[in-house]
Amino acid sequence: MPGREQLSRWLLVLLLGQLSVRALVGGAALLTAPAGTLVGLPPGPLDNTPFDTFLVPGLVLFVVFGLTAAVVCYGAYATRRWARPAAVGVAVALLAWVAVEVSVGFSRPTVLLNVGTGIGVLGLVALQRRQ
Repeated sequence: MPGREQLSRWLLVLLLGQLSVRALVGGAALLTAPAGTLVGLPPGPLDNTPFDTFLVPGLVLFVVFGLTAAVVCYGAYATRRWARPAAVGVAVALLAWVAVEVSVGFSRPTVLLNVGTGIGVLGLVALQRRQ
């Protein structure tokens, strides 16, 4: 059914697109102000990590979830063959990122949004494989 295929593809583009925008903005904010002040992050969660600032997490956020998700979003939009496995990679990386965030004591509303995004991407890719 073409309507369902198009809907699932557009939902995948939407999920990857919003992840990319959020990660580019958040990552850029952390790269600009590594103390986390631009986004209101307390330094407490860093106590359980090898990092003194949010510079490295900001770089990972910007590159992996910002730039990479943008490329995968384009691939999903353009129906490239590599887009679905790449989307799975982004989703698994995102869920692993959330697991690390939670394990070090990071608790913000974005945690739930990221879990929903990761599960949503995995579900949409699985749905597309069945269609």
